Amino acid sequence: MPGRSPRPAELIGLGSTVVVLVVGFTLLGWFADGWFHTSPALVFIGLAVGIVTACLVSYSQFRKFLQ
Repeated sequence: MPGRSPRPAELIGLGSTVVVLVVGFTLLGWFADGWFHTSPALVFIGLAVGIVTACLVSYSQFRKFLQ
């Protein structure tokens, strides 16, 4: 039997977290590219790290609703 449904506030919080992670790691890569003059390598690495981190956080949050 599945767990309870997520409340709207939880979904908004999760969406905000995903945006902050993806944008934050991308910006971090952008600043690091400017510092190390490696453009655009670190932007793409930051984007990838942000997406992977956002997926892991989303999965861990939704796991309680899937049980």
